[in-house]
Amino acid sequence: MPFDGIALFGTIYELKEAVTGSRIAKISQPDKNELIFTIRSNRQEYKLLLSADSINCRIHLTDESAKNPPSPPMFCMLMRKYLLGGKIEKISQKGLERIIEIIIQNTDEFMQPAEYKLIIEIMGKHSNIILLDLNTDTIIDSIKRISFEVNRYREILPGKEYTQPPLEQKTDLLSVDDNYIISFIKKASMLKSQKTLSRWLLDNFAGFSGISSQEIALRANINHKTPVFKLRDDEIKGIVKVLVNLQKDLILHRFNPHLYLDRSSGQPIDFWIFPMTVYQEEHALSNLTVNNAIDSFFLRKKELTVLNAAKNQIKSVVLKRMKKLKQNLAYLKERKNKTFDFQKYKLWGEILSANLYHIKPGQNQVKLPNFYNQDEDVIIPLNEKLSPAHNAQIYFNKYKKLQSTKKILEERITGTLKEIEYLDSILVNLDYSQNMADLSEIRQELESQNYIKILKKKQQKNAASEPLRFKSSDGLIIYVGKNNRQNDNLTFKKARPDDLWFHAKDTPGSHVVIESHGNELSETTLVEAAILAAYFSKARNSSNVPVDYTLVRHVKKPSGAKPGFVIYYHQKTIYVTPDANIISKLSF
Repeated sequence: MPFDGIALFGTIYELKEAVTGSRIAKISQPDKNELIFTIRSNRQEYKLLLSADSINCRIHLTDESAKNPPSPPMFCMLMRKYLLGGKIEKISQKGLERIIEIIIQNTDEFMQPAEYKLIIEIMGKHSNIILLDLNTDTIIDSIKRISFEVNRYREILPGKEYTQPPLEQKTDLLSVDDNYIISFIKKASMLKSQKTLSRWLLDNFAGFSGISSQEIALRANINHKTPVFKLRDDEIKGIVKVLVNLQKDLILHRFNPHLYLDRSSGQPIDFWIFPMTVYQEEHALSNLTVNNAIDSFFLRKKELTVLNAAKNQIKSVVLKRMKKLKQNLAYLKERKNKTFDFQKYKLWGEILSANLYHIKPGQNQVKLPNFYNQDEDVIIPLNEKLSPAHNAQIYFNKYKKLQSTKKILEERITGTLKEIEYLDSILVNLDYSQNMADLSEIRQELESQNYIKILKKKQQKNAASEPLRFKSSDGLIIYVGKNNRQNDNLTFKKARPDDLWFHAKDTPGSHVVIESHGNELSETTLVEAAILAAYFSKARNSSNVPVDYTLVRHVKKPSGAKPGFVIYYHQKTIYVTPDANIISKLSF
């Protein structure tokens, strides 16, 4: 969800309570579009984050310890000059619009009292942080300087008078009553507006985002795609009731922030200052302050961005290597095809050797009977400059050379296929890695196999990643390896010989182990473990996936095999369809 005006309203309310009257102790700029104010109040310290990032624009208290550049940017130095040591007098929001004003009282370079206004415009790619002289509304500077060449409506440059951004004429929910809302909706329906309900709410009420306007429709039990002119009277009353309740909750500051995570991956999906029916199927974190919820969401989102960037870096190396291997495989197979008829050269040599005295010198070919098939004559090309015996010897040598080449090519093809299969398993592991510790293990594995250069010792960190743990319906613990190293450790070190081992058949995937200790398991537990094995494999999006299972004692690792590769026997096979809902129910 974009950081909408309603979420901002809850944020500002908490900020007023926490930092009004406090002094700015430190100012840092860890990113070109981001500032962090360290604020001290009554022996408490807060970090206020201001971001004009085009995607993650926002303002909130944060626990993030961002790394600062070696030397502070010019805008950071300017902010320190004017605001460091200043007292935050007032924080306000324009209605439910995403524009915040912070009044800061400080002294100028002559130690005379001075007041400044810091404006934070949270407007997507047009977001900005602007410092003004409060008395003249003159721009001192901004984190993004905007000239008329970029924006014809207004300039954001030092020395220019500040002009507010153009705002759409939307209704402020906090300043109207239910009668106004009813008449407003009825007027739209009478005008035969073709807009969907969610679009109409978004276009006519300040503070809403696309998803929060859908949430309003869902709370009123109306499809958000319903055109406004088709709304029945009872549906209009339902919408009005939801909006009035939302209005009361905002005015009375009855916030109930929720952070929503994907049930299967744990990745951040969304947040809002109220529970959202639209995400009722996802995992929700509650009992948070508004600022905690927002900070947690963006920290998780940032970690995910960093994780995905690191994944893509490793993935590009693996894919590049796989591309070369597949090209080499095609070349090897083409060469092998040319050795298919190597047996004929042995036959020709044998026939020539048996008929040396029947061949006249100077012939460029000869037709002789095939003594392996009396009904067939064989035409054998000859080098007329060489003797029949010499021609026979050439064919024997060619036969031996092609026979040896075929054997070498088959070995190289087998090795190449195994390497492709191994790298394919790495790609699966990358997709299912959940944090930097998982990724670190994969990187170390690739370093040990000489696919990636070894990082300097200072840069390397010991991975503290552990296999995933699930609990079956019968209460048994099921472990799932997240990468090849974990798979080997889980199968050959952690698991007992009489535990049950699962793996998706003939496809890269995780090793799955049930702590069964030789006990007989119910069919439910077997199916659940098989679903886990199918889900954490390359066949996640398939149906009727075959999964093999056997006792751990029947799983062996061949000498010299790559990490994660095993052979097994005495297995049984079960067919399952991966299901994210079942996976979420099995999670601790």
